[in-house]
Amino acid sequence: MILPGDVESVTSQYLQLIDKALPDHVVGLYLTGSVPLGDFRPGRSDIDGVVVLAEPLKDVEAVREVHARLPAKPSFDVTYLTAAELASPPDPRQPVAFSLDGIFKQDPSGGPVGPVLWSEMARQSLAVRRTPGLVVHDDHQALVDFTRANLTSYWQPTYDQLEAAVADRPDDAVMPDWALPWVVLGVPRLHALLATGNIVSKTAAGEHALVAFPDWTGLISRCLSHRAGEPITFTTTDAKTAVSFGRKVIADALAL
Repeated sequence: MILPGDVESVTSQYLQLIDKALPDHVVGLYLTGSVPLGDFRPGRSDIDGVVVLAEPLKDVEAVREVHARLPAKPSFDVTYLTAAELASPPDPRQPVAFSLDGIFKQDPSGGPVGPVLWSEMARQSLAVRRTPGLVVHDDHQALVDFTRANLTSYWQPTYDQLEAAVADRPDDAVMPDWALPWVVLGVPRLHALLATGNIVSKTAAGEHALVAFPDWTGLISRCLSHRAGEPITFTTTDAKTAVSFGRKVIADALAL
């Protein structure tokens, strides 16, 4: 697979910098998310992935400096893990180093560690630097259980918050252009996983939703057009429609 230009540039720069800062320490770089799924959108998408370490990270400040030298956009968002950690079930209690929105961070209790990242790595990651003999633990039932929990712990409150935020706004008030595509294309990804067993991109999730939820074709299609780069204006009316759509998707997904 030929990498998009921005992705090729950032990953090459990262590997040059990290190899100089920590020689022989990074034994693998795998991309997850939109790039291997063929849904990377220049100017909109982040570069997601996993850095495989020869041993647990010790020189944290050297890695922080490497991330600080990378371009701000697209964000280079990776999780630092050893091959042994990837071969075992994810432990959300373990300390982890990662970058989010391009900023290097440390979390004493898991951060991005979870079944989704492990399954992405096992099923559809793209190797920029391949780790010899790498085996990644992939527990589909754990992925399903995590997805169901995420529907109720994250997405239901998100739609509640959206409903409250627009309750008193004029129907024709303009929404931030990123907000509606995020909520409208985000939750069908979880529905698609539970319905098909596959982790899909946001674009594929929207296409899945067009078939599964035809009553919302207009809003879904406009969100897909926005993701494809077209200038689309969303209003409070669209947000209220998105709330009813999201709640329907969640209820249907939990019934699968």
